[in-house]
Parts: sequence; C-alpha cells; structure tokens
Amino acid sequence: MDSAEPEIKGNRILVVDDNAAIHDDFRKVLCGKNEERARRVRALERSVLDGDGDVPPESLKTLEASLYEVDSAFQGEEALERVRGSEREGRPYALIFMDVRMPPGWDGIETIRRIWAEFPDIEMVVCTAYSDYSWEEILEKVGNGERLLFLRKPFDTVSVKQMALALTRKWQLTRRLQGYVRQLEAEVSERTKSEERLRFEASHDPLTGLANRASLDRHLRTALEGHGDQSAGRFGLFYLDAARFKEINDTLGYRNGDRILGEIASRLERSLGKVAFVARVFGNEFALMVPSIDSEEAARKVARQICQALEAPFAVESLQLEVRVSISIVLYPDHGVTADELMRRADMTMWEAKRACGEVLFYEPKFDQFSPERLTLLGELRRAIASGDLQVYYQPKVDLKSGWVEGFEALVRWEHPIRGFMYPGDFVPAAERGGLSEPLSLWMLQKGIEQWKQWNGKGWDFSVSINLSAKELLVSDLPVLIGEMLRKHGMPAHRLVLEITERAMMEDPARARETMLAVSRLGVRLSIDDFGVGYSSLVYLRNSPVNEIKIDRSFVSQMADSNDDMTIVRSTISLGQTLGLKVVAEGVENERDFELLKQLSCDSVQGHYICEARPAGEIESWLTSTPWLEPSQGAAPAAKS
Repeated sequence: MDSAEPEIKGNRILVVDDNAAIHDDFRKVLCGKNEERARRVRALERSVLDGDGDVPPESLKTLEASLYEVDSAFQGEEALERVRGSEREGRPYALIFMDVRMPPGWDGIETIRRIWAEFPDIEMVVCTAYSDYSWEEILEKVGNGERLLFLRKPFDTVSVKQMALALTRKWQLTRRLQGYVRQLEAEVSERTKSEERLRFEASHDPLTGLANRASLDRHLRTALEGHGDQSAGRFGLFYLDAARFKEINDTLGYRNGDRILGEIASRLERSLGKVAFVARVFGNEFALMVPSIDSEEAARKVARQICQALEAPFAVESLQLEVRVSISIVLYPDHGVTADELMRRADMTMWEAKRACGEVLFYEPKFDQFSPERLTLLGELRRAIASGDLQVYYQPKVDLKSGWVEGFEALVRWEHPIRGFMYPGDFVPAAERGGLSEPLSLWMLQKGIEQWKQWNGKGWDFSVSINLSAKELLVSDLPVLIGEMLRKHGMPAHRLVLEITERAMMEDPARARETMLAVSRLGVRLSIDDFGVGYSSLVYLRNSPVNEIKIDRSFVSQMADSNDDMTIVRSTISLGQTLGLKVVAEGVENERDFELLKQLSCDSVQGHYICEARPAGEIESWLTSTPWLEPSQGAAPAAKS
C-alpha cells in the first residue's frame, strides 16, 4: 500500500496568537502524517459533514494528528502578510484561528477586518477566553457573520477538530462552486461573442459592411417608438438605385460590379454617415435614414448631396465609369407612420423614379394602389379581442422529480373566419407593431386567472403561465392591474407565472427591472422565456427578480444530435441551479429528450411528449385519464410510460 500522505486541497490553516504555546497546542491537535489516521480523518469528515449522527468523542481522542498544514503568525500585521503570500503562491489559507488580544499591534477583530477586506472567502474562528466586543459590535466591524465562529479558551481538541474539518471543507466547496461559476461565465462569454458575430452577420451586408434591410427595419422601428406622438421628430427615408448595373455586371463581370458597389457604400458613408443610417437593402439598391428633415426642400438638399457624392467617375481597371442613380423619398410622418408603410412606399416610389429615368421623386398617394393586408388584419384582431373571439389553449408543464403536472402555459389562438386557424406567430407580431399587444396581454391575463379559478373549484391546483410582450414591461400600472385581477378571483400570487423574453427585458433594462420588481413584490413568479436566444447578461440575470428560466426549444430539440446544443442545455441547467433558478425545458417531443433532461437534472419540461396545447375543455378531459396527474389532484393514478 502506498503510504504517501493523500493530498487534500484547502488544508492550510493559520494560527494567529501572541502566545507561542497556543501555536504548539494547535499543531499537536491538527498535524500528522499517518495513513491510517488520515483514513479515519476522512471517515470522520464524512460523519461530521453528512449528518450521519453525533461523532463519538473517542473517535477524535484517538486521532493524534490530522492532515493540515498549520502556520503561525504572532501579530495581526504579520498575519495579513502571510495571507497575501499564500495567495501569491497559489496555496491559500482556508481557515484562520484568531486570538482577540495581541498587543501592541492590531487586535484580532481589526486583523479579521483587514484580511477580509482583501480575501473575504477565508473562514475565521475567534479564539478567546473573554471578549472585548459584543457579537453585534463584531459584525458591525467585520460585516461577514457567515464565515465567523467563536472558540472559547481553554478549548478542547474535539471542538478544534470539528471546526477544522467542517470549515476547511466548507471553504473547499465554496472555492469549487466559484470555479464552476467562472467556468460557466467563461462558456457564456464565449457563446456571447459567437452570438455577437452572428448578430453582426445577420444585420450587415457581407459585401459592403453596411447595415442590411433587416437592420434598417429595426432601426426604423426603434426611431418610430421614440416618435410615437408624431411630433417628437421628423426624418426622411431615401432609397437610391444605381442605374444600368446589369450592363456593368454583364460587361465587366460581377467582381468589378461588386467593387463599384463597395465604392458607392464608401462614398455614402463618407458623405452622410455621420448623420444618416446607411444600408444596402438589395442588389444595387441602398437606403439612408436621415434625421431632422422638416421639409421637402431639406430632403432635396440631402438628395443633391447624395448625387454629388456619386458624380465622380468610378475607376474600374482602365475605365472611368459614371453611375447614375434614381432616388425615392418618403417623409415621416407625412408619408407614413409605421416602418412597413415607410419602406413599402419608398419601394413604390423607387419604381416610379426608375420609370422616370433617374428622377428624384417624393411619395404620392397615387403610387399606392393596394389596401395593405396588415392594416386589415389589425382591424380584425382589434375586433376579435373586444368580442372575445380569440381562444386560449393550455400546455402542461411536468415536474421531473415527481413526474406530475405542476402547471400550464396559456397560449393564444385565433380561429379566423377567412384565414382559418392562426398561431401566435401569425398575428402577435402585427399586434405588437400596431399597438394591440397591451389589450391582448391583459385579455390573456384575465382568461388565464379565470381558468385557474375554475380548475381550483374542481380540486385542481396548478400554476398558470402567461406571456408578456416588451411593451407590457414598460407599462407602469401593470402591477396594479395584476394585483386587482388576483384579488378579484382569489388566486394566490405564486400560482401566476409571467413569461418574459430576454429581448423584452433588454429593450429598456432599467424600466423593465422596475416593473419586474413591483410584480415580484406581489408574489408573482417571473420566468425568462426562450432563454439562450437573447442577450441578457449574467449580471442582469443575477440582479433581476427572476425565479425561472426556460431553455428554448431550438436547443432542446437538437441536443441529442448536436454536441453544441447539448453543451448549451447542460450549461444553462447548471447556471440556473447555481443562481437558484428553476429551469424548464420547452419543446420536449420524445422520450429520448425527456430522459436526457432527467439525467441532466432539469427541473421541469413541457412539449408534445407530455401533451400538445389544447383548449381548457380538452385539457380537463385529458386530466381525468393522464398518467401525469398526481393522484392527490383528483384523478385516478395510472402508470407512467
């Protein structure tokens, strides 16, 4: 048998006392190298930390030594220097036994305060026959009661060994947890960088480096949100088209055509990039959003500036080419008040400008010959909300530890008289852009809470989750409205879960957090929906009153076949548990994914493997026969597959 002393991390202990005899006493109790004694120390450690019962005194008395490295310091200043040195060496102290009185220098409490100011993780035991301070005074001075214990002199070996075992192990586990957190943060940081690259590529044109059409659309919507009263600011949207570009590509090749497009982008950036948002929207078409355009004359001035920037010939090989452009102009709010209207009308006007062979043309109503389908849809949706023609479907969530249904997510559906059955993606984005997201969310809240009351009356006590959009997070009286609904229907606040996307949280983080805090104070639980596809930082997550995170279905559905998605799911579960958050995986479609999530210690799941979303009446029928319902909830038990 190898008799080498086993290595235990976190076994360094510092004794700080001005009495040399005290140091000798601690070494007699704690130091030794015998392998059999080391084995018994480990057994004793398991008994102390795992709660297997009281430790017989003889178990300690027979241990003449332990596995600790004990160092000495006789004054506070010396102790601080030793701690600094141990950190530099990479062999830090886990525990310090500290005397109170050590004249003529710092006393023990002042020494603790100074050490903790630099190294707050070290465990401390104050050793004294009497105290010059009350417990409250000590806490006021050192400010960290969680890592502070008292040991009265004269102390017995049992107390010393128990404290050494428990506190060094506590320090070691804390360090290990901190390492896990750092590892998770590093993984999330790397993923964030990758996402930033992907977001840049998704929002920029790869040829010119300009923003693309999708980015222009987002920029327009952001600007319009700031100009909601139509008087806060005017701007112009300019589209320009480089004429005869097909001839250039056909004659000189696409490579040279791309060089000209790159030069056009550079000239626009140099000329107007400081004041305008410049984008390449398609092929040889570019767009500029220019603020503070308060008249057609101001817009014409910008158009002339664009033409001047592009009038110099473009050098291609040995040729000097002139490029003529057509320019269409729409003004906010004269020609439209939504991003869709402005971009659609800029497209229409550009077609007319090209027909006029290079004109600078403003939008006119005669160019718009069609009734926009989106406006019709918004009108129909407004009436459907008012008349209650929408439907609420419910999808169960199952707790993986118990295997029972714990709650339902409420999901809106619309049986349109002409378009047929519509899912949220078919109309919710239009509702958000058209100012209907607030009444839609309030209607869903009302229906979800009413449904809880009906189920509760039948003996079923589930949580109900409702989705909130970004705009609802910025409504100051939302907590008041929720509180009134809960009181009216007698629903306990903790049974209501509000699901919020990361994007919604980050649109206006300060205001969103204020609303979330107010809702959380009611007792309502908050969940981050589609976690992993947004941009929330760990700092924001840690400082927000969030109770739950939901792993997006895009990761769950691919995790069995993709190492990257498996890593994301595993890391998210670990991160949530480290932060004390419940973790729910959505989009669980089969038994394989269900079992994988159980192995990963995910808390809850939802998806078609459990049950697809159904109307409340069908859910009640499902509850009477499903094996996922806890018997105490009222249905006959059945064996789960």
